[in-house]
Amino acid sequence: MPGNEEPRGPAPYAGRNSDPGARPGLIRRDRGPDGELASRGERARAEVSWSGSPRLWRGLVTLFLVLMVVFSVIPLTIDLLGEPNKDYNLWYQVGVVIRQGMNIYPDPATGRLFPFMYPPSAAAVLGFLSILGKHATTLVLVLAHSAAWIGAIALSVWLATGGKVRDMRQHPLLVAAPSLCIIALIHNTYLLGQPNLTLLTLLLAAFACLRLGREAPAGVLVATAAAIKAFPILALGYFVCRRMWRAALATVAALLVWLLVVPLPFRTPAQAMADLAVWSRGMVFTYNAHGIAQRPYRSFSYKNQSIMALAHRLLRDVPADGETVLSQHITKRRQRQPVRGMLADGSIDLAAMLTAPTETPRWDDQYEGVEAALKQAWRVNVAALNFRTVTAITLAAMLALSLFVVAVLPARRLRTAHTDALEFALITLLIVMFSPLSFNYAFVWLIYPLTVALNLVLNEPAHGPWRTLEIAWIASIFLIPGLAIVMPLYAQAYGNLFVPALLLVIGLGVRVRPRR
Repeated sequence: MPGNEEPRGPAPYAGRNSDPGARPGLIRRDRGPDGELASRGERARAEVSWSGSPRLWRGLVTLFLVLMVVFSVIPLTIDLLGEPNKDYNLWYQVGVVIRQGMNIYPDPATGRLFPFMYPPSAAAVLGFLSILGKHATTLVLVLAHSAAWIGAIALSVWLATGGKVRDMRQHPLLVAAPSLCIIALIHNTYLLGQPNLTLLTLLLAAFACLRLGREAPAGVLVATAAAIKAFPILALGYFVCRRMWRAALATVAALLVWLLVVPLPFRTPAQAMADLAVWSRGMVFTYNAHGIAQRPYRSFSYKNQSIMALAHRLLRDVPADGETVLSQHITKRRQRQPVRGMLADGSIDLAAMLTAPTETPRWDDQYEGVEAALKQAWRVNVAALNFRTVTAITLAAMLALSLFVVAVLPARRLRTAHTDALEFALITLLIVMFSPLSFNYAFVWLIYPLTVALNLVLNEPAHGPWRTLEIAWIASIFLIPGLAIVMPLYAQAYGNLFVPALLLVIGLGVRVRPRR
């Protein structure tokens, strides 16, 4: 795919087929083959074709509202019925426990897994939220999913099209296609209660602040995302690379406030420091042959599509679905001997677990005798390298991708709204790919890169020399995630979400560098 030509003049997006009256960032589809402006009627027909009919827009709005209602009703109904409700139950229990002054993280030295893996700041937020009661807590979290989804779509289109309010009414595909492509993942965030849509919206809002020249608010937004779930802190590396020092300092300062000040209504300063230390040891600095952070074997399962998990799954002799093997083993043990802190239905009774931590079994005690089942478990590896070799290969691959992105980023004087949209998409992709625990629902972050890529293809000349390759590129990116429909286990095990993300990095990286 060709690179973008060097901008001509001060206006952002100036480039091919540009003229003083053109909307920024859009190829003029109202020109004839010779480049002259078409007739008024032809321009009107082109605009209608581009923007879509009002009936189509009403249909899309209705479709998304119906999806939001359906996705929301499921966890809300489960909550009202008192049934196990995925992570919603855990979020409420964590809020109650922290308000009661109990420690939410067991000491990693005890060998007991964290029932709650998120930062202490997230626990503090849940403490405030749990005051509303169990049902209201679930309702607020579900409403947050819908608000974040709307925000992610709106900010994605705003950034991809140059940040102009009037350009929000773009081709309907820009609004609908990226979300519909990964609609199953969006449904998962509702069903599981995962905050990844909220994290995406916070990151995109930070990028919007950068577009507007407001670095400090951008840093605060990134810190807020990292305070909820740690991995968005990787954006700090981008701020440093781009020498956005105000954004970097604001990120660090705001994150310290989130981690050490926000918990103070429930924790003493000493307890807040201890929580941060214990959580860091257990989550950030736990990585070994069994797994990443607090989820042994599960972190290498087919559901985790981070670059780290994919490398271990393909290059080491580890189960591709160790999570199921371990779950079945623990279920059989519970039938013979109940485990404190675990209810009969498999859900967590966090208060019972924390009131007598010494009675909670170590993770290796629970999995005693499972070795034979793990050896017979399903695998997808194409090599059988050792742990250290695979770790070195993973780090080398991450470094190569990072250097590629750094190499294609335009110099400050060549940056435009157009190149920034591509640049932000690349950073979004690297963050979700590099996060050690990027389970499938984490790839809802593809909404923004897919919007940027689709906008590029829609605005290319209909008969450009690279048109066929571009169409094949975008089609493969949109279709590969769907392989999980026909072969769910193997498609995910081999990276049906990671591969499109990698293709987006390569394709958008080639496009972001202006020609000299």
